[in-house]
Amino acid sequence: MKKTLIILCCILTFLTYAQPTKEQITQVEEAKKEVKRMKGQPFPEFNFATLEGTTYTKEDLKGKILLVNFWFSRCTPCIKEMPEMNEMVQSFAAEGIVFLAPTFDDHVTVKKFLQKREFEYQIVPDVKDFCLEMNVRSYPTHFVVNREGTIEKVVIGYSSMTVGALRKSIRKLLKSE
Repeated sequence: MKKTLIILCCILTFLTYAQPTKEQITQVEEAKKEVKRMKGQPFPEFNFATLEGTTYTKEDLKGKILLVNFWFSRCTPCIKEMPEMNEMVQSFAAEGIVFLAPTFDDHVTVKKFLQKREFEYQIVPDVKDFCLEMNVRSYPTHFVVNREGTIEKVVIGYSSMTVGALRKSIRKLLKSE
């Protein structure tokens, strides 16, 4: 009986502290709305250094289609979508699409993560400030950016339709050339 009571108390404590507050939920929902409103706006300036040391700036990538995927190593939906995202990278390899994956995780965390999982994007670690600048609070968050540097599509979260929506948006941009 005593063991059962202790276990029950532990479970109730976990449930109490694991639940987001109404304020946190409101903040995330407002951030999602703000991110969605970015469609049609210029993607912000950036200067990224990938895990391999390649640098990318917005100016360098002018004329290219970008798919920017905000993620982090402990994000279950991010991990779940990675095989499909990798397939998409491969399917558009000949098209010159640039696939960037900014994360607030540091180099060590990302390298450790990649020892267990494959992610074919150009991974950009240590960009917490940029994640905040973009108001990304839900992960994964995807931005499809056209050749002029304007955000064409924003997809927040992961579902069975995420990759299809991203593919459709990229195909539309490729056809408009």
